Amino acid sequence: MIRSATVEDAAAIGRIKVRSWRSAYAEFMAAPLLGALDPVQEAADWAEYLTTMPSGHRLWVAEGDCAVVGFCRTGPADHDPDLGPGAGEVYGLYVDPDHLGAGFGRQLFSHAVADLRARGRRPVCVYAYRPNTNAVHFYQRAGFSLDGTTRLDETDAIGIAEVRLVDRG
Repeated sequence: MIRSATVEDAAAIGRIKVRSWRSAYAEFMAAPLLGALDPVQEAADWAEYLTTMPSGHRLWVAEGDCAVVGFCRTGPADHDPDLGPGAGEVYGLYVDPDHLGAGFGRQLFSHAVADLRARGRRPVCVYAYRPNTNAVHFYQRAGFSLDGTTRLDETDAIGIAEVRLVDRG
């Protein structure tokens, strides 16, 4: 089941983010950075985000076996003026590593993109770290295409380029 996240989901979201990052990014992110991720701090950050979520943003969770197993965050593509003022973005999609391959990511992503489109957001973009070929292929299978745009998020100190995928549907 896909539903809107609540503050009560913050601990699960924080745990999933830490587990997902450590699993998916271990081959190309610094071990100290991944090791320093704190699920308790993440939970607090997500709880704060959920209480102050900007207008136009959405945070969705997927439930399996009565527990949150994944989440997806969306909103306007404010940092992509070349896509136009109505563009939407999937800011992040994470599924607990123990539940990968069960369809939760596909369901979450499809739901999030459909919601963006229903709110008039077109085109829709998503970014993935360049070395994360699994994510890039996932988004391509969902109908998104690499458009040659890259970004380096200076605010997160990770220093790994992200590639943009877009669906103009």
